[in-house]
Amino acid sequence: MFMTSKFRLAIISFLLVLAVPVASFSQEIPPPEHKIQSLVGESLQYYVSFLWFDRLAEGSIKLSPGEKPGTFLVIMEAKTIGMAAFFTNERVAQYQTLMEIGSTGLLQPLWHSKHTIRGKKGSRREKISKYTFDYAAGQVRYQKIKNGKIYKDESYTIEKNKPLLDIMSSLYNLRLGFYGAVGEETILIPTFHRKGTQDIVIEPLLKMSRKDKKFFGGDTTTCRILVDPSVFGTEGRDTLASFDSDMRPHKVIIKNVIGMGDLRINPQIPVVSKAGGG
Repeated sequence: MFMTSKFRLAIISFLLVLAVPVASFSQEIPPPEHKIQSLVGESLQYYVSFLWFDRLAEGSIKLSPGEKPGTFLVIMEAKTIGMAAFFTNERVAQYQTLMEIGSTGLLQPLWHSKHTIRGKKGSRREKISKYTFDYAAGQVRYQKIKNGKIYKDESYTIEKNKPLLDIMSSLYNLRLGFYGAVGEETILIPTFHRKGTQDIVIEPLLKMSRKDKKFFGGDTTTCRILVDPSVFGTEGRDTLASFDSDMRPHKVIIKNVIGMGDLRINPQIPVVSKAGGG
């Protein structure tokens, strides 16, 4: 009986010794890295042309880590340069989106804002339209801010736990392949505007004017994108775009801006740089 109890104690001790490293090992396995990590630090540079201005502005799209772990801040900006800067009072248009990785792996916005900035320091004026998303509560908060003061603050109801994307989170989900082949099939991405939900439509670019065809210059991955006119201040919804072999936005035409003409966006050389290195 004594030998039996001792034998049992030895078996239990042996099993406990085995259990400790197994439990410890399982805790040390890191979660798989999301594909967005490969783009953090990326900076894409562009020239913007409009009407008779060949290079009206310089543009950029930059992705950086957010302040909170697991979040990512993307900023798209265009600022007028040269004589255009003088005539437009140093105008800057900026779009910002703070994204997180959702439960399905899609990037989804925590908030998205559009900024219009004029003037230099000391005489700077800024208008902001901002959407803040609370998917658990099924609410979107919409604010309009002028020179730091909120003059409109409204909330809208959306379907709970159903993320609605903006143009920037949509772009990165497209680039990472979450919506399939761009330019080969029609893609619908749910988004939100003050009039309610609306799909961003990405579809094959089947027809182009001779001028637009020359602008894209044989780019193979092209598409037609339909967004709400309030996004870019256009008369219609049409934006034409191409992507390079690494799915970076290459050339873009925003159609019928403020009812005057098309905005054309070309990549600068080099088109991309990484934080901390070329």
